[in-house]
Amino acid sequence: MPPCRGPVYLPGMHLPHPASDPLRAVIIGAGSRGNKVFAELMATHDTGFLVAGVVEPDAGRREAFASRYAVPAARTFTTLEAFLAAERFADIVFICTPDRTHFAICREVSAHGYRIMLEKPAATSLAECLELLETQRRSGNEIFVAHGLRYAPFFQQVKAIIASETLGRIRHVHLTENVGHWHFAHSYVRGQWRRRDESAPIVLTKTSHDLDVLQWLVDQRVVSVTSHGSLTYFRPENAPSGATDRCVDCPLQESCLYSATRFYLDERPEWPYDVVLGGGPDSREARQHAIATGPYGRCVWHSDNDVCDSQLVLLEYASGIFASFEMHAHTAENTRKLRVLFDHGELYGDVRRGTLWISRFTGQKDQVDVEQVPLPDLGDPHGGGDLQLLLALNEHIRQGRHGDMITSLEHSLASHVLAFLAEESRVSDNAKLAVSPMLIPAALLDPEAVSVPEPIPLDLPVLP
Repeated sequence: MPPCRGPVYLPGMHLPHPASDPLRAVIIGAGSRGNKVFAELMATHDTGFLVAGVVEPDAGRREAFASRYAVPAARTFTTLEAFLAAERFADIVFICTPDRTHFAICREVSAHGYRIMLEKPAATSLAECLELLETQRRSGNEIFVAHGLRYAPFFQQVKAIIASETLGRIRHVHLTENVGHWHFAHSYVRGQWRRRDESAPIVLTKTSHDLDVLQWLVDQRVVSVTSHGSLTYFRPENAPSGATDRCVDCPLQESCLYSATRFYLDERPEWPYDVVLGGGPDSREARQHAIATGPYGRCVWHSDNDVCDSQLVLLEYASGIFASFEMHAHTAENTRKLRVLFDHGELYGDVRRGTLWISRFTGQKDQVDVEQVPLPDLGDPHGGGDLQLLLALNEHIRQGRHGDMITSLEHSLASHVLAFLAEESRVSDNAKLAVSPMLIPAALLDPEAVSVPEPIPLDLPVLP
């Protein structure tokens, strides 16, 4: 079995030296990702980072964050402008704000020369993505995108097996994202990613992770993209008889799978249950008020959502092979499942379960040669990728190993281009769209050298 390659920090491997001064990070946006993922990892693991400041307009979130991570009052900011006007004290800025704000905030922070870890998506239009490349070139800073799946030991091991050609060359890759029925209802029917005009299409906001890891694994030029998808279930015509607009007064609230009163009222402090509070103090009364008045108490069949609950993307590569991707809301588990077909065998696994198997061809009808690939249990939603991303980022900043930062802006934008094209295909009668050479990294570095299409509008109607 080939060893994992790349910056995967497992027991016994090099970690940032505990005696060295930690790198100082400012978190812009004290929500789920900024607070419960990046800041929490910095506080609980030897990542080599210190939470040194926060920018958050919501007073409750800002104060809770500052208290949790011992951020001094002088380094807590209500606005981006106040932070940028203050004396410089940070080594890197993490941008963890709503999707539609990423571009503007990244551009402003870049103008002040900060290194940036930018939550995906980098921006919500192709024109903005390419402008960020120009911003980085002009400002001389470094922008990285939080595509943590590339750093997850599961995908690092898959990448190593592919590179070794132990099973021959790739013939097909299939990746499925099972969002989970409860997760989809929370985030994409009631939550902030439910509408394309307020966020972006789900193929960008949710599955750019998957398109990114597919492109990284296959590592060939994509020549065409085709996509099918629609909103099939969470629509008014599918509401059960008697369902009301809000769960609090619905006669079905005790039996409905998606009842907000059953899902949110237990005082569980972790994601996703805490999101309903919007950063405010937690109590049963506060949660009752939130679901009585806010978006998380809406009936899932009577919300204003318009993003797909099922989507298929087919990528054709220059070599003639294909990669297929599916996203589904209607699943019991929240996981990703991968199958890679080779000349001499196949590889398949489940990211959430941390299982990866190789099945070698034997040429016999009833003989199977199966081997399980050992993987560490690193326990975060991205299969350990978020922690590994921080460790690799720390090493890069200290040692200048830019080649190990495989989620630089230049590397990450290919997935965004694929997402924009997939959405255009979906709303254009599933047209097969040719992919321009802009997916070549050298072309991405020089936007002048490629033909840049108009930004794809995000307010197109949902296909029936």
